[in-house]
Amino acid sequence: MSQAKTERLVNLTMALLASRRYMKKSEIFQKVAGYSGTPETKERMFERDKDDLRNLGIEIEVASQDPLFEDEAGYRIKPESYRFPLKEISEAEKSILSTALALWESSGFEKVASETSRRLLSGNQIGESTFPSLIAPIELVEESLNEIAKALASRSSIEFHYQKQDSRNSENRRVCPMGLSTWHGSWYLVGEDLDRNDIRAFKLSRIVSQISINKKREMYEIPRDFSVTDYLVMLNRELIEVEWLVRKGRAQLLRSNLKLEQSFDEEWDLIHTKEESLEAALEKALWHYDSVILVKPIKLREQVMRRFEKLVDQHE
Repeated sequence: MSQAKTERLVNLTMALLASRRYMKKSEIFQKVAGYSGTPETKERMFERDKDDLRNLGIEIEVASQDPLFEDEAGYRIKPESYRFPLKEISEAEKSILSTALALWESSGFEKVASETSRRLLSGNQIGESTFPSLIAPIELVEESLNEIAKALASRSSIEFHYQKQDSRNSENRRVCPMGLSTWHGSWYLVGEDLDRNDIRAFKLSRIVSQISINKKREMYEIPRDFSVTDYLVMLNRELIEVEWLVRKGRAQLLRSNLKLEQSFDEEWDLIHTKEESLEAALEKALWHYDSVILVKPIKLREQVMRRFEKLVDQHE
């Protein structure tokens, strides 16, 4: 989905949600940014936008302003139908909310993110533990890079809270840093976990606290033959290789995790990626639904088809 269309969908949702009456199409085209071109073009854009919003689970009501007269139909989103059912929230949905709030906080919308979080918690009598921090704010990742680099230079141990994948709670880790590197588009720390007496790799986006550096210096040595890459390659053994057909110029997030890319035809590229799990690949397939075709593994392709069939059944 292009940025222009995404912005138009957001604008349309906000306008229909804020309106206390049913908005006519002529009003929508005039007041909602993003609709341009001939009347026929605007009409087609609006019909597609309605379908997209409904596919996202946003219910749009259609009715006339005055039921006694057959005037032009209007559109509206009732706030009660738009509210997210937090009492029925799944772990995946918690992750999405947590990710969105974290990204808001790191993009100049700190106040909005804080108010939104407070409303979600207070309005639904839900504790803060309901929203696990499954991704660290971008600023925290940058700060972690700086602090780990300082610890590496002084050979000092560090301490931080780490959130493992699919875990609600973070764990305290004490680590002697041995190297930093990127892997498949993410930053990783490789170091000796002092409590587990083993070399471990930590994804920086899962560090959910500030890093504390031990004041002691020269606490350890890094072997001359040590290679960060060797340990990150070991992560690759647990990854799942996925084959996709991707529309040219689309799905840039998916392309950032490339292992192989080649042109398939005039419309499609054939790419291979490494994904952390079947569930992670499934989420990407659903997110890029109109830009990709999942080819392999067959098991995952079947899961995607079942998920789409279920979605169609829910909206018929």
